[in-house]
Amino acid sequence: MNNYNNRFLIVEDYLKHIDPMMSSIKDEFIQTRYIGFITISAVTAYELAIKDIFYAFADKKHSVLADVTRARFSRLNGKIKIDDLKKEHVKMFGDKYLNRFKKKIDEMENKHLRSYRKSPKSAYNNVITWRNQFAHEGSLPNTTNYNEIKEQYNIGKEVIHCLCQSMVR
Repeated sequence: MNNYNNRFLIVEDYLKHIDPMMSSIKDEFIQTRYIGFITISAVTAYELAIKDIFYAFADKKHSVLADVTRARFSRLNGKIKIDDLKKEHVKMFGDKYLNRFKKKIDEMENKHLRSYRKSPKSAYNNVITWRNQFAHEGSLPNTTNYNEIKEQYNIGKEVIHCLCQSMVR
């Protein structure tokens, strides 16, 4: 098993720490700061997990590919929305992996929509959008809250799992 899951532990530990106190924070500004930090942590975990997956894949293929992959992904810098993964990152490794990723992500999406009425693709992209809004504008949309961001982060991890399942020989 790929160690990319370890990247999520820091976020989950942070969530366990602040869960009990979020309901007691009455100041909306302070709540927004905590929620913003969660989105930053979540997207950082997504980015690091994606790097881990690509590095592990390249390491197994060839040392030159491993070096090229590390050089390319050393500065991923938030370009990890699903379209970025498809069009820029997975595509780099060939159509076989791109097609596999597209198929796995569509299957996972359909399964979650049928079973839970939740879209992992939307959840994943929402967390990235909220992180970017907080990081670049210092605010979050008025339409979200702590519980929703937590839920969206957890559902969005399914995209990373699909990536990992796709990047195998």
